Amino acid sequence: MFTVYIQMMKNRIYRLTSGREVTVREVMDATGLSKPGAYKRLALNRDDDDVFAKVGHNIGRKGVKIDWVSEPVDVAMGIPINPEYLDGQIKGQASYDRHGKKLSYGQRTALARYRRKMREEWRKTNNNIKNRSNYG
Repeated sequence: MFTVYIQMMKNRIYRLTSGREVTVREVMDATGLSKPGAYKRLALNRDDDDVFAKVGHNIGRKGVKIDWVSEPVDVAMGIPINPEYLDGQIKGQASYDRHGKKLSYGQRTALARYRRKMREEWRKTNNNIKNRSNYG
């Protein structure tokens, strides 16, 4: 019984959105994917372009990056009410911005990139930083 099931899986035909019928072996030969990779690709997608994309082609998220824009700080009588360093606070298992709103994964990574960029700019312009790579 088990061998019959394996034989059925080998010969399974998948119908794509264009109406074309393909097998896992055809997808493997055309893309260079492994057998599990071809099965996974056919299970997740039936679009011709995505199914027959070469190995390494990202068919999921297209890498859209969010750019973090720091909001202006509210000041009352010389005291900052919502300073920038409050963005990214961790409470429990989540991160929050300075207003208490939960940050998504994209926002958290954008904030980390923004802070890394700001730190590098600060290090380049400050003459008191030790262990700089551009010592003179």
